[in-house]
Amino acid sequence: MPMFATVNNDLRVSYALKRRDRDPSYLVCFRGPDGKRKERSTREPNQKRAHEAANGIIKRAYGSYAKRMNWDDAIALAIKHMKAQALRPGTIAQYKLAVAVLHKQFLDTFGPADISAAMAEDFKVNRSDEVEPRTVEGNIKNLSIVYGHWWRDTCKILKLNPFEGVEPPKYDKAPPRVIQPEEQEKFFAWLAVSWPMTSLSLFLKVKAAIGCRIGELSAATTLKAGRIYFTSETTKGRKQRACRLPTAIFAELEAIVGKEFVFQAFADQLRKVHRDRGRSHLAKVVKDYSPDRLVNWLHKQHAAYLEETGADYFKLHNFRGTAMSRARMAGVGEADAAIAFGCTPGTMRKHYLDLDEEEIADKVFDKVNGAN
Repeated sequence: MPMFATVNNDLRVSYALKRRDRDPSYLVCFRGPDGKRKERSTREPNQKRAHEAANGIIKRAYGSYAKRMNWDDAIALAIKHMKAQALRPGTIAQYKLAVAVLHKQFLDTFGPADISAAMAEDFKVNRSDEVEPRTVEGNIKNLSIVYGHWWRDTCKILKLNPFEGVEPPKYDKAPPRVIQPEEQEKFFAWLAVSWPMTSLSLFLKVKAAIGCRIGELSAATTLKAGRIYFTSETTKGRKQRACRLPTAIFAELEAIVGKEFVFQAFADQLRKVHRDRGRSHLAKVVKDYSPDRLVNWLHKQHAAYLEETGADYFKLHNFRGTAMSRARMAGVGEADAAIAFGCTPGTMRKHYLDLDEEEIADKVFDKVNGAN
């Protein structure tokens, strides 16, 4: 008759005791947290004491379970704590996606505690067959944070982080993608013909001029004294940031700035384009302005541009890296540029790396070859 060991309030594990003729001590038989059958010696010939020892053995085997929670409950609990810590919605979404990808690989598991270190390593191998190494690296990093910081240290539902020892795949780092002036002109011209809107034109000019993030620019609320201000809710540094704009661009922005957002006129201007082209039904479905809607719309237009023109691939975010690289070419120091662009010196270094290494190599070979 099976007995049960109580691991915690949510989990009872069935077990049985048995003996072999050659061994006077009882053995405890049970299924471990990995679902596999376990057999351990209690080192006790007395049945009563063997039951007590069996409970201790099973609890230790399930030591990684502070609570046995299913996937949905575990991620909901983690998100609750993330929100209490004021994590950005985008960051939370990334963590949630990484967990969903992991669960999809191991659908037969009950919850996050079912994932062993070996399974975490298998995840890396299997995921590498599906996506690029950089994506695998991001998945592993995010899962290690969720398991280690949130589920283990904060929520206290696990004692182990199976991704702690998983080494991300190595891959060749692509040099920063610098958008050349002629590439920028072609993209801007295509958009101007497809969508003749002052707000859109100015949005792109501002992004190219100061290399800001597209999310913080779409959510900008204030223009003052020649500067555009980004709120602490949208900047990665969690503090308000201001960037001085070229005089002509600032003057144009002042003419369209909305009451709530700088680029609030975008929604009305998009409706007007549809109406002017006889598409009143599309004008009616354009929703009021929101930063996310502008970002999503612009990403779709960027994809359409690349597909229609066959232009060399670039990301909208590359406008930021291009501005950073221009700062390096102009001789701006790494620390000063990091303050201006609202990032860390390490992030600046990523965009400067190819330029720095080329410059250093030139100096070395000049010395090697006796050049002045």
